[in-house]
Amino acid sequence: MYGALQNPEAAADRFSSAVALYGSSRFDAALELLEPLLTGHIADAQVFNLAAACCLSLDRPHDAESHWRRAIALKPDYCDAYNNLGVVLKESGRLEEAEACYHKALSISPTHAGAYVNLGRLHAQLGRSDEAESAYLRALELQPDDGDFYVNLGVLYQEQMRLPEAEAAYKSAIAFNPRDAKAHFNLGVVLKMQHRFVEAEASYRHTLALRPDYFEVKINLAHLLLNVGRLEEGWALFETRFDPTWPARKVAPPPVDFPVWRGEPLTGKSLLVWPEQGHGDSLQFCRYLPMLKALGLAKLSVACSPALRSLFETIEGVDACVPLDGEHGIPDHDYVCLTMSLPHRLGTTLASIPGVTPYLRVPPAYAATWKGRLPEGKRRVGLVWAGDPRPDQPAINAVDRRRSLDARAYLPLLRVPGITFVSLQKGALTQPQIDALPPEFRPFDPMHDVHEFADTAAIIEQLDLVITVDTSIAHLAGALNTPTWILSRYDGCWRWLHDRDDTPWYPRTRLFRQTQPGDWDGVIERVRIALEQWPAYERTPA
Repeated sequence: MYGALQNPEAAADRFSSAVALYGSSRFDAALELLEPLLTGHIADAQVFNLAAACCLSLDRPHDAESHWRRAIALKPDYCDAYNNLGVVLKESGRLEEAEACYHKALSISPTHAGAYVNLGRLHAQLGRSDEAESAYLRALELQPDDGDFYVNLGVLYQEQMRLPEAEAAYKSAIAFNPRDAKAHFNLGVVLKMQHRFVEAEASYRHTLALRPDYFEVKINLAHLLLNVGRLEEGWALFETRFDPTWPARKVAPPPVDFPVWRGEPLTGKSLLVWPEQGHGDSLQFCRYLPMLKALGLAKLSVACSPALRSLFETIEGVDACVPLDGEHGIPDHDYVCLTMSLPHRLGTTLASIPGVTPYLRVPPAYAATWKGRLPEGKRRVGLVWAGDPRPDQPAINAVDRRRSLDARAYLPLLRVPGITFVSLQKGALTQPQIDALPPEFRPFDPMHDVHEFADTAAIIEQLDLVITVDTSIAHLAGALNTPTWILSRYDGCWRWLHDRDDTPWYPRTRLFRQTQPGDWDGVIERVRIALEQWPAYERTPA
């Protein structure tokens, strides 16, 4: 067999067959055909380039790198090999080496549009937005009819909140490739971010017509429907988040052997409610637990973060709290249900949101511990200026950056006279920002002694008002029936709806929304004016 491969024509036929297999995504079969050529005497750079591409597709980056380096050794001016090697190096986190490969590719072929796109992606990852934009625009000069290039440019503009430019880029991508599902999806996202909900819904539905299994679109459409108050449709579609056929799902089904509750009768049964996502979601939707118990459950259990256990034990109808600390086993139940499936299973509409507060109460021991520990003041206001960064989750971290401020942004509020300010801010990076404030304007900070949400609840119970960005503290204060002002980013969370400054979830909560993307100054000014006008009693939400 190997002897036959000394024939260049036989080798060429084998290589052509491997190319066809690669084009059909049969990477293992293609690589098997290439193996004799890689070890024979007539191997050339193209063979190693294709073998490397197969290895990368098979998630074998080390082998891919080796093959691309061999291709370059055989052909030092092999532009594509340098460009492709840059891709595998970037995916391996070796960004400086990847950048050098892209520049080498462009020094060999200055009109290589793909190398410019890859360089742009690298610059975007490094936060060098201007260089990324220049690289993408150069690629489009060289290849102006490539819709994928416009998608990359649109993503860059979207991350910078340059929404009209992102919209134009996605529309250009669609013009060149009307069946590009990603471009239609991204267009929908940008339209929604601009509060153009009807157009955004149309884009999402068009995307699903092109790709019915595009789960990310289903989740975004669910959020849109919830955002505009079409809760029944939204909750039902939101169940997609843990669909077992979605390989990239972010929410896993509860890790238990008993069945998921899908609305079956509960009289005499036992049910375990399982948490998901953040603490804020648990705090918002634990209001449904008494409603579950009222359906006739013999036993209602709730699994939760250890930080929530003491607080959740105060909820009416809860028979047991199971802290997810790795030390407590999960007892058998008849059913399990994810926390955020409760609104769907209990048929929540805009008119039937269970908005009665308080539904959480401070455990007596915590109330006693914190009694008298806050400074005296006729009006005491709690402050939260930032969420919890999650660098390991880029999408969530991007939202956190849009919702969070620096403590110094609150200086106009801290200068309002006659108010005792109390920090409710936790976080290794955000709590120390107090030290950057002028000493005379620093809020009282008790949070070093806070270990769980029951501690924070005991502090909030002694306050007259909480001012916070959109974090779990907004839900905690609302659940305790404490007057709460939420500072909301322009593309605010779906749960706050889109056309109102109050919320049916928390009757004593008021929203101060950005009127332009990224404009916190205007929000802070409106809060400052409201705070100056705020009397000793609760102000009615506008």
